[in-house]
Amino acid sequence: MNNCKKIFLALAAVGLCFSLFLNWQRWQVEKANNQIENVMEYNVIERLAKLEGIPEEQALKEFKDRGVTTLALFDTTLDKLSKSGKITMVTGPELAQARTLGNLSPVWQKIASEPEFVNSALYISKGTGDKILNDVEEDLTLRFGKNRVKILSENPKIIRFTGDLDMIKDYFSPGEQKGVREMDLGTSSDELAAAKRNGFMVAIRPTNHCEKYTSESASPKTMIDSFFNRLDKSGADISLFIGSGKVMLGNDKYLPYVAEQLTKRKITLGITEAVNQLQFATMTGVVKLAEDMNYQVARNYVIDALEQKPLSMGETARRWSISDEERNVRINYIKPFLTTRNDLTLMQTNLDYVKMVTDSVKARGFTFGRASIFETYFPQRILWLPLAFSAIAAGLFYLQLLVPFSKKKYLSALIILGLGAGVLLVFSTRLGLYARQTIALTSAVIYPVLAMHFVLNYWNKKKDEKKSLMGLMGSTTGQLIITVLFSLIGASLVGAVLSDIRFFQEMDLYRGVKITFVLPVILMAILFCEKLSLWEGDNPEDSIIKRIGQLLSRPFTLKILIALGILGFVAWVFIGRSGHTAGVPVPALEMKLRIFLQEAMYARPREKEFIIGHPCFYLAAFAAYKKLPNLLYLIFVLGATIGQASLVETFAHLRTPILMSYVRAAGGLGFGIVLGIVALLIFALLYSLWQKNKGKLARYE
Repeated sequence: MNNCKKIFLALAAVGLCFSLFLNWQRWQVEKANNQIENVMEYNVIERLAKLEGIPEEQALKEFKDRGVTTLALFDTTLDKLSKSGKITMVTGPELAQARTLGNLSPVWQKIASEPEFVNSALYISKGTGDKILNDVEEDLTLRFGKNRVKILSENPKIIRFTGDLDMIKDYFSPGEQKGVREMDLGTSSDELAAAKRNGFMVAIRPTNHCEKYTSESASPKTMIDSFFNRLDKSGADISLFIGSGKVMLGNDKYLPYVAEQLTKRKITLGITEAVNQLQFATMTGVVKLAEDMNYQVARNYVIDALEQKPLSMGETARRWSISDEERNVRINYIKPFLTTRNDLTLMQTNLDYVKMVTDSVKARGFTFGRASIFETYFPQRILWLPLAFSAIAAGLFYLQLLVPFSKKKYLSALIILGLGAGVLLVFSTRLGLYARQTIALTSAVIYPVLAMHFVLNYWNKKKDEKKSLMGLMGSTTGQLIITVLFSLIGASLVGAVLSDIRFFQEMDLYRGVKITFVLPVILMAILFCEKLSLWEGDNPEDSIIKRIGQLLSRPFTLKILIALGILGFVAWVFIGRSGHTAGVPVPALEMKLRIFLQEAMYARPREKEFIIGHPCFYLAAFAAYKKLPNLLYLIFVLGATIGQASLVETFAHLRTPILMSYVRAAGGLGFGIVLGIVALLIFALLYSLWQKNKGKLARYE
């Protein structure tokens, strides 16, 4: 056993060294990624200007002064252009009616009176937009074919477009075809010009222009070229490309061509974080496009409208700085408040809100401009091999604690499994990814358990020593620090073996979040029960099957029922609060504590560590030295294991900067020591009172 332990500890040390080197490389990549792009939609600012009754240019300037760097521009439609007055559009029946009433100018009268007048057509002419009509002519010709578009007059320019005149409001899915007035055209040249004129960058948000609406539509490549040509002609600074709808531009066979055009123009792909903050919003083709662009991407965060509605401006602004710092978000896609706040107009409300966002983000040390992107980071695969041996050595050592086997078998299994993992890591990308996930999961689960195993062994050897409360407090603090440092070996392995650009952007995810919380507790319980008895007549030397049979044969009492109920509730909260899909609500008091810690510290420590795990560590030490009932001892040990597992699981969030994860662990340890000492003092006082009065209490039983 001792020889195997020495081998394991040696490989753990080697794995730690390599993991620290890889995490240092990761930190170099992360610290260079520090610039934020504040984005607002152009049509939102346009609407706010109208509500306020001020010129659009003034509104744009005011938002720019408060930190908006980029305007998001969408594809337009005939219906939107007509309602905004940027084009004049009438249907054939409307034109015929005006002709009958004699309300037309000579040019329009002539068009409406000609024999080739088409009743089932749209007639379009210039409105307030300078370049819009040319855009419309080009887009309609591309989407529907030149035979559907005819110029009836050059001065003034009037276009006839034949197509379905009905407005279709109840299409059931984004993929179903709309009426021609609702069909997505291209980006407005006037909006591109406005962005350039007012000093904004542009986040372009096209739909998939490659869909053929008719047999005479232009080829997908021609439509893609037209899209990029319009951007080039505008002279606007296009910084971001964020898809719109459910399908990326160029979906399927034309994605590589779109990627080539974006890369050539140094336009960053924005991938939008999902509402539950897990990976990103579903959009067909987005991952393939990112790969084809060699990961020239930035994470984009949008606060959901329903989530934002009840929040205060200050609380909402704080979310942006937290997201930028903790989740490597580099695009703040700011949606407006739709209700007034603080007795201000809607325009002033949102100006103040944007200023709060900018100040909050700036206070965290970020700068503003074009969104930073990660270096395309993939470490050398051979560097993962020591991590694999370290994780496998830990897993085999745990198995040996339960089922002892010889050093020869330990080494044989270690070499076979290690070399097998090495082949996968070095020579196969797909299978290597599975191997990396397995190494990460093994490290995250086993190292916290072994950390607790070593300290339990120490307590067992020292249990006959007499310690004062102050002596116990001091020694336990040192033991907790050592235990945390040992667990951090597993955490460092997790952070290193999964470090690459795909995990930073959450195109790949660590798949064992909930297992990482639950399995260490189960494995620790098995290890504890293997060594110690838990009830009268329980013998650790008996087989596990016999012991389970004895447990099941015990009378079922009200105490057991209450204990099972409490255990079930704790498990529901513990598991439900892990991951991103939790259904367990967070109490208001805890939310206030989180906000305080986020404001006061560089990285907010996790509650499972400093509220549950580390205080339970002190209580477990007290239970060991005072020889309290093993069942109570086990409860405290499992609570302490929760803290160690939570510490390691922090490093499984690869979007969080590695330095922040280390600082978070240190912060949790600091708070945990303080709360642990308080918990120890209170528990020691209660235990002392019970000891003094247990004789009196026994008379009332």
